[in-house]
Amino acid sequence: MFTGWRLSVLGLVIVGTTAVVAPLFKLMEFGKTIPLFILFALFIGCMELMEWIKRRNRRR
Repeated sequence: MFTGWRLSVLGLVIVGTTAVVAPLFKLMEFGKTIPLFILFALFIGCMELMEWIKRRNRRR
């Protein structure tokens, strides 16, 4: 199963693809999908940063 950074990359690929495909099927407009993708990318970045800080503090 995917864990760690692979899960993050897979999530970004899936959400990015959805952000591009949803407007093509008239489900949402581009003006809404792109900010949602950016918000998701920031969320994933924060989660990765928190995990990195947790791992770094365990070594000490």
